[in-house]
Amino acid sequence: MKNPNELNEIRSKLNTSEISDLNWLHAELGNFLASDDVSVEGITKLENMSNSLNNLRRTYTQRVIRLLKTGHLLD
Repeated sequence: MKNPNELNEIRSKLNTSEISDLNWLHAELGNFLASDDVSVEGITKLENMSNSLNNLRRTYTQRVIRLLKTGHLLD
């Protein structure tokens, strides 16, 4: 069983996949804001960003639930 310090470090760090997803979302949102055109391409970009953010939220929530199931208190 991991000690509380190890668990704290695990839960406080995003993995490389999550970081790359957030960087992609940041870049896409910047591109979306820079373009003030209303188009079908804009809808597609919004849908892609929304799906990516929902996937990130889902995996993040699962990680928190797993930590809670191990019996450790979270801040």
